[in-house]
Amino acid sequence: MRFLVLPDHPGAATVIGGIDLDDPGSQIVAHPSGRPWIVGRWHERDLLVATAGEVSVALLGAALITPDELERRLRSITSPRDLDTLAGSMAGGHHFVASVAGTVRVQGSLSTAFQVHYATWHGLTVASNRAEPLVDLIGAGIDEERVALELLVPFGPPWPLNDRPPWRGVHVPQLGECLEIRPDGAGRTRRWWSPPSPHQRLGNGATIGQALVDAVTARTRGEGTVSTDLSGGLDSTTLTFLAARTGTRLVTSHFQADGRTTDDLAWARLSGRHLAGARHLVTSPQDAPDWYAQPDHAPLDREGPHVLARASAATDHLAALVAAEGSRRHLQGVGGDEMFQPGTMCLSGIARRRPLLALRHARALRARRRWPMRATAAVLGYSQSYADWLTGCATGTPDAARKLGAPAWEVSPTLPPWITADGAATIRRSLHTAAGSRPEPLSPLPVQHEMIRINCVNGRMLRRHSHLASAHGVTFHGPFTDDRVLEAALSIRLEDRMDPHRFKPALVTAMTGLVPGDILARTTKNEASAAMYAGMRNRREELVDLMADSRLARMGLIDPAAVRGVLRGAHATALTLMPLDATLACELWLRNTGEPASANPGGTPWA
Repeated sequence: MRFLVLPDHPGAATVIGGIDLDDPGSQIVAHPSGRPWIVGRWHERDLLVATAGEVSVALLGAALITPDELERRLRSITSPRDLDTLAGSMAGGHHFVASVAGTVRVQGSLSTAFQVHYATWHGLTVASNRAEPLVDLIGAGIDEERVALELLVPFGPPWPLNDRPPWRGVHVPQLGECLEIRPDGAGRTRRWWSPPSPHQRLGNGATIGQALVDAVTARTRGEGTVSTDLSGGLDSTTLTFLAARTGTRLVTSHFQADGRTTDDLAWARLSGRHLAGARHLVTSPQDAPDWYAQPDHAPLDREGPHVLARASAATDHLAALVAAEGSRRHLQGVGGDEMFQPGTMCLSGIARRRPLLALRHARALRARRRWPMRATAAVLGYSQSYADWLTGCATGTPDAARKLGAPAWEVSPTLPPWITADGAATIRRSLHTAAGSRPEPLSPLPVQHEMIRINCVNGRMLRRHSHLASAHGVTFHGPFTDDRVLEAALSIRLEDRMDPHRFKPALVTAMTGLVPGDILARTTKNEASAAMYAGMRNRREELVDLMADSRLARMGLIDPAAVRGVLRGAHATALTLMPLDATLACELWLRNTGEPASANPGGTPWA
C-alpha cells in the first residue's frame, strides 16, 4: 500500500503531476468537494470510506467497523477535533484520514506500524504513508545527523528523537499527534491522545481480552485465509487461537530454531493438537535462509534503516510461504512481551502507591535475580526527571548504570564500539540539544513511558517487515501493538500486572477461557542466539567485504577496521554482536537510497 493525502485545495492536481507514483494501478478518492484527496494504490479490502455531508473518513488498513456504522457516526461531526472520540474508539491497525469542510486530518497508529509522513511542496502540505513519494516530490537529501543517531544501540535514539525521518524536509507527527491541513494548504500537528492512568483493576481481564479479540477480528473479517506465527511462545500462540475462533481459514508458520535446547517446537505441536482445522507449516533450519543473508528479490526501501536487516531474508521467505497458502495478512506476536511481561520500572511505579507491596515483590526478585541491596533500593526510589535522564545519556552514562535491571526511563542508548570521535560528538550534540529543551516523557510514570516507547520500536519493525513482504502481496500485523490494546494494558493497575511467581499474569488472566489452559501454563521463553551464531558463521566473509567500502566510514561515522575485528572475533555471548544490527541497517540503507531496486540472484548479497 502506498498513497498520498492531498489538501482540499485547487493546487492538489498540480501535486499529482509533480510526482511519479510509477504505478499503473493508482487510484484516486475525492474530497466531498470533488478535488483529489487520496491518491495511490491499495487492495480494495484495505480501504473503507464513508461520507456524511461535508465529512468523509477513509480507513486504510484493518478496521473493525462497517461502512454504515462509520457513516452514522459521521453525521454529528462538524470539525476535525470532533473526530477525536471516533478515532480513539476504533479497533484494528490502519491510517485514519478525514476531510471535514475543507480541512484534512491524517493520523496513523500510536505504535507507528501505520505511520504518517508529511512535507511542504510549493506551499502545500502533502502527507503519505511512506517517506519515498515525499522524498521524490521535494528532492529531499539525507540528514547525516539522523543517520548517526540511528547507530545507537539497541533501539536508536530515545524519545523525542526516535522517529525523525533521515530525510531533510520530511517530517512525522510526534506520538499522540495528528496532522491537520487547512483549506489554504498549510499544515500543523495537534496532540489528540494522552495515555490513560493505571487505575483499573484487572479483574477477569475482560478489558484486555476484548481489545485483543477485536484487534484480531479486525484482521480476519472478510479474509478467506489468515496466517499467524506459531513460534510456541505465549504471544504468537494467543493470537493464533484468537484467529482460529473467527472461523477464517488459518495457516500457522513455525521456524524451527537452531540448537537442541529450545522447547518451542514442542509447544507449537501441543498448540497444533488443539487447532486441528488449521494448516501448519514447519520450516527446518536447513530450509530457512540464514540470518545476515539478503533476499534475492526485495522491494527497495528508502524510508530509513531497518534495524532487523539481519532477518530480511527470513522475513521474505515467510511472506512467500504464507502467500502461497493464500494469506494476505500475517499476524505476529510482536509486542506481547513489552505489554505483559513487566520490567523493572513496574516495581518502581508500585513503590509510589503501595510501598509495602513493592518491598515484597523486591524481595522475591532479589532472590531470583541476585540483585544487590543497593541496586534494589535504586529501583524502588527512582525519581530522576526525564530531561535529567536524557542529559545523562548525552554525557555518556557509565556502563555500570546501564546494566540489566538498572532504573531508567527506557532502555539506555549506547554507542557502538566502532564509532569514531566525530560520530560520537555528533550523537552527543543531538542528545544534548534534545535534553536542553526539557522534553516531557510520554507518561509521568517511567514504566508507562517505556511501554509506549518500545511499542513504537515494535511498530516500526512491523512497518518495515510489511514493506518487505509487499513483494508477495502480504502485510504483517502485530495486534499487540494496536492502539486499543496498548490503552488496555496501560490502564491496568501496576500491582495487577506484576507477580514475581507468575509469567505474564495480566495476559494469562485475560486469555483464560479463550486459550487452552495447558498452553497458558507455559512459563519458559527461548532466545535466538543460536541463529545469530549460525548466520555469522555462514555470512562472516560477506559482512567483512561489506565493510571494505563502507558508506558509514565515508561519512566519518565508523571505523570499518574495528567492525571487521568484531566480525572476525570469537563471541562468548551474542550481546557483543548486538551493536552490529544498527550499523548493518544503516550501511545497507545508505547503499540502497540512491540505487534502483534490482534482483541479484547468485551474486554477492551485499552488492
